[in-house]
Amino acid sequence: MSDRDTVLGAIRRGLGRGPLGSDARAALDRRQGATDSDPLLPGLPHGPLAQIFRAGLEKVAGTMSEIASLDAVPEAVAGYLAGHGVALEAAVAPSLGALDWSAAGISASIGSTRGDDLTGISLAWRGVAENGSLVLLSGPENPTSLNFLPDHHLVVLRSDDLVPYPEHVWSALRERGEKGWPRTVNVITGPSRTADIELTIQLGAHGPRSLHVLLVD
Repeated sequence: MSDRDTVLGAIRRGLGRGPLGSDARAALDRRQGATDSDPLLPGLPHGPLAQIFRAGLEKVAGTMSEIASLDAVPEAVAGYLAGHGVALEAAVAPSLGALDWSAAGISASIGSTRGDDLTGISLAWRGVAENGSLVLLSGPENPTSLNFLPDHHLVVLRSDDLVPYPEHVWSALRERGEKGWPRTVNVITGPSRTADIELTIQLGAHGPRSLHVLLVD
């Protein structure tokens, strides 16, 4: 009997469990062999990635709506802002600048923000189903200031860019090669929050106080 078996046996006895069966032992041995290229990953709930992503996003106070195409983004943004009593004005990432914002009645400022815009609209590079996180890459087409300075952050995410786990994000980044790495990778999980004030959750303490994802099918 190995030292590992001794320790695990004591834990099982403490939990009131019997000896480890052969199938469970084989599964444990497989878990011990996880590597960076073949990591040990937790199971995800059954269902489409979009459904799992939405559940993770809503757990961290984010919201999501699904739209049929990129061309429908301006109208969806206008509906969201009107529903929240926010002016139809926004700082928009250049990666989304070609969309017809004026047709939806939105006054769009294409580019970064200095903090005087209530709404910022970004394009995500990946979405992580496991925890509802968004991954945004910095660069001229996606200014990082839009992620943190406006009160309301709306993020466009293509359904094809959903991945199950964070590990898949880093694998995809490595595939871009050294020249394809951005200066900054922002992983955003829900709107900004803190519990420093009387242990009460406050949204928007250090960044946007609302986060809404527009998932493009």
